[in-house]
Amino acid sequence: MITTKEVKIKIPEDFSSEYVEAELKKMNLDVLRWALTDFDKDYYTISLAVVE
Repeated sequence: MITTKEVKIKIPEDFSSEYVEAELKKMNLDVLRWALTDFDKDYYTISLAVVE
């Protein structure tokens, strides 16, 4: 089943898609796609489509 989720990851000094993908991998999620949808001073909010 494919579902959507939102997760927060800490904002790094140097942002890159590789950083986001590494953080998502640490969460053991089977991610189909991701998009940065929001941020505050400390965290990015990432919207995900994941296989469960």
